[in-house]
Amino acid sequence: MEHMRVVRGIAQSLCIILLLLTARSLSAQKEEQRIRNIVLVHGAWADGSGWKGVYDILVKDGYNVSIVQEPETSFKEDVAATKRAPAQQNGPCILSGIAMAEL
Repeated sequence: MEHMRVVRGIAQSLCIILLLLTARSLSAQKEEQRIRNIVLVHGAWADGSGWKGVYDILVKDGYNVSIVQEPETSFKEDVAATKRAPAQQNGPCILSGIAMAEL
């Protein structure tokens, strides 16, 4: 169980780093072409609250951030919830998620 927490922490840290690097490269774009919407999706055995730290950073930097709260009742319903979030944005968005597999 401790091993899974470590792996999950490493995976989440890597995802945060990649997301922040993506956001940094987007900031180099012209203001009128910048993507301002970011949708964050949690992985299995977690919920949207795991994105709180990333959410706070991105909102502080001026991004419109949404966190998908998957119902985790079935894969089909998780996919439907994830698809709804980008469709509700007021323009293009970046979709970022963490996928965890049991090791």
